[in-house]
Order: sequence, then C-alpha cells, then structure tokens
Amino acid sequence: MKQLFSILILAIALSFNGCKPDLKEIGPSYGAGEGIYGSWELSSVNQVDLKQPIPESRNISAFFNADASRKMQIKFEQANNAYSILQPGALPRTFGTSGTWKFDTLPFPTKLYFFTSNNDTVMTPIKNMVRENDAFFGFNVVRSDSCGSAYVRYEYTFKRLN
Repeated sequence: MKQLFSILILAIALSFNGCKPDLKEIGPSYGAGEGIYGSWELSSVNQVDLKQPIPESRNISAFFNADASRKMQIKFEQANNAYSILQPGALPRTFGTSGTWKFDTLPFPTKLYFFTSNNDTVMTPIKNMVRENDAFFGFNVVRSDSCGSAYVRYEYTFKRLN
C-alpha cells in the first residue's frame, strides 16, 4: 500500500512539473518617472483634514472643475525639466505659471519638486510613480502651520492628455 501511495505522489509531482509556463520577455525597461513627460489635466482633488483624530477626507473637485472648459492643465517637458501651466483653471496659484521640476532620488523617487518662476519651491510627495502607459498620475501638497505641524493635505490626480 505504501509503495502504491509513493508511486501516486511521484506521478502527481511529475505531472505538475510538466505544467510550468514558458518564460517570456516582459519588454524593454524604462527609467523611473519617464512617463511624466507630456500634458496632464486635473481630474480630481481631495482635501484631507489632518487635525482630526481620524483624518477626514472631502472631495473638492467641483471647486476646481466648476468650469469644465478651463480645467487646470500642466505640461512636463523632458528637454530642460521645465513645466508650464497651460490653463490655470480655478486652482490657487500654488505652482506659479511655469518653472522647472525634478524628482528627489532616482531611480526610485518619492517626491516631486516644483521650482516656480516666482522663486518658490513646492515639494509634493507623489501618489504613484508614473509610467509611460499610465493614464493617471498624482501628488500631494501638504500645508503646515507656523510651528511646522501639518494641518491639511491636498491630493491632486491628473489624467494624461497625450
């Protein structure tokens, strides 16, 4: 009986070994963040109140997208790491109208820096590392009081235009 059981186990193991999938190429590699280049349109904005015991989130997209023909658009250029706000929409001028940008640490960035034409620097933690085939991309803007304590976070999500 033990010999029959051993033969059965061996037969099952050999049958599973024959079902291995063939390894295929997964495609060419790409640099982290290379998908950011191009034009993006503001899709949604969430405001998170960080002072509550349990942070409370509110979708405030209606304020930013009240005039659908004037949704905020931003363009990231590869040549000189420049960005420009193509259409400001109702957005407070947090990012100015143009400037340069950079990621914090390559090849695995976690933050995006905007250096505005007004000589301001805006640091934004990124929500997702954007790839060339991603349709959406986002980052957060955190506001702090004079003591450095964060009180609100704005979560911006953009949709790829081209």
